[in-house]
Amino acid sequence: MVLARAGVLKDKESTVFKSPDAIDELKEHGAIYLDSNVVVSGRVVTGRDHESAEAFGKAVLEALNKV
Repeated sequence: MVLARAGVLKDKESTVFKSPDAIDELKEHGAIYLDSNVVVSGRVVTGRDHESAEAFGKAVLEALNKV
């Protein structure tokens, strides 16, 4: 939500905690919501919840290796 509110996710695919309010807020800030544990959109990595932590960490490492 912090990234969405800051405008970082505008027009980017992303994910968020699976709650209607969170999803609506993400979309209100211009993000493209995907129902997924982890979403990589360019250099931005978003994760859904604590159960996604391992996959999120791996996605961040992969993104860093591309820099």
